[in-house]
Amino acid sequence: MDDLLTLTLTEAADAVRSGRTTSRALVEACLARTDATDGLVGSFASLQAEAAQQAARELDAGEPVGPLHGVPVALKDLFYTAGVATEANCRSLEGFKPDRDASVVSRLKAAGAVIIGKTNTHELALGVSCPASRNPWNTDRMTGGSSGGNAAGLAARQFFGALGSDTGGSVRIPSNYCGTTAIKTTRGVVPRDGVHLISWTYDTVGPMARTAADCRLLLDVIAGFSPADPFSSKAQLDQPAAPQALRLGVPDESFFDGFRTDPEVRAVMEEAIDVIGSLVADVRTVHLPNCAEHFDLGATVVFAESAALLEELRSTRGDLLGDEVRSILEGGAAVPGIALAAAQAGRVAFERSYLDVFEEQAVDIVIAPINPNQPLPHGSSDIDGVPLIPATAQFTFPVNGAGVPAVALPGGFAADGLPIGFQLIGPPLAEHTLAALGEAFQAETDHHDAVPDLAL
Repeated sequence: MDDLLTLTLTEAADAVRSGRTTSRALVEACLARTDATDGLVGSFASLQAEAAQQAARELDAGEPVGPLHGVPVALKDLFYTAGVATEANCRSLEGFKPDRDASVVSRLKAAGAVIIGKTNTHELALGVSCPASRNPWNTDRMTGGSSGGNAAGLAARQFFGALGSDTGGSVRIPSNYCGTTAIKTTRGVVPRDGVHLISWTYDTVGPMARTAADCRLLLDVIAGFSPADPFSSKAQLDQPAAPQALRLGVPDESFFDGFRTDPEVRAVMEEAIDVIGSLVADVRTVHLPNCAEHFDLGATVVFAESAALLEELRSTRGDLLGDEVRSILEGGAAVPGIALAAAQAGRVAFERSYLDVFEEQAVDIVIAPINPNQPLPHGSSDIDGVPLIPATAQFTFPVNGAGVPAVALPGGFAADGLPIGFQLIGPPLAEHTLAALGEAFQAETDHHDAVPDLAL
């Protein structure tokens, strides 16, 4: 593997800016690595090699234009890129080429990033697996989803950063399964215009990379109000609090009610608590709402909103949709208005109870697992007869319901060598504080530096 690919996104940007390497060298290293590994992991839905090479040449010929100058990044295949197929791994969208970039894509380009390709996702992002991609740590296992192509490519060192979307865990679950890092953002902080959505209420756009510092750099590029997105917020992200000033909340046992949590998942979280406990001011037990208090109302909202957002697609090209997606959309279309209204009211009450954890139980950050289970065999559709939604989203979906941010961090490895991570959850707009604590944790650990041994 080319030594350039051992750099983090932040290090790669510094290397280009200082003249120690070039954008073209980074792009060529990524393309060579992709050529060698993508037959195994299936990260890419499409590769824009020639466009990336041309962009690199142009960037190398000029002065640095921004903090991502010359660095290759990827996009989950939901993000509009002008003139490039944006198909969301969905046959019903085959051939769709938008005539504009999403706001976040325009911001990446303005910051100097090189878009190297579009990555695989669960069809229309309506699921928590990613059948087109495989886990680089064991290609017989799934990547998780729906941003599975991003996590697989980052772990395989095919690119330095990526943008994903998260409705119920879709940047955190694949990061957990593949040993990478991601930030699920506060509702409205990152604009979503030019992104294939499935829920107005739950969808968020967020960065994925190998480190918390890389995710913070990407976030600072893409965050901020856009008039093109009517749901976009003008609220400003926090100034990062020093880790030694923070109070960490650890959920009590009621949080784990529901699906059985794998003992190795619990063990990794306990080890993370030990490390983070040495970095923060205080660690205390808190009562956190669990999935049982949220799942039914959350699913009602998301499925109904998905049906509304995708009704034209379902009615005109529904015969090309996969069975799983068609079932979700048909179920969502059948939700009575009175049930949707009740679910939205319940979601607001749930959000209030989540905010109370920070405001009334006097903690700044809460730690939790990401999945109750370890990476499943590739192609799995259930766990002991329970569908993957909700079986793998017990700890992630409620965070979207509350609209609050979270950072997913690699926390260690299971006995079989597959990664296990955890998430740090904060109050609205606390992304910088979450990233700072993540950076402090990663300064004390090296899980994020591990590279899967792909048999090339």
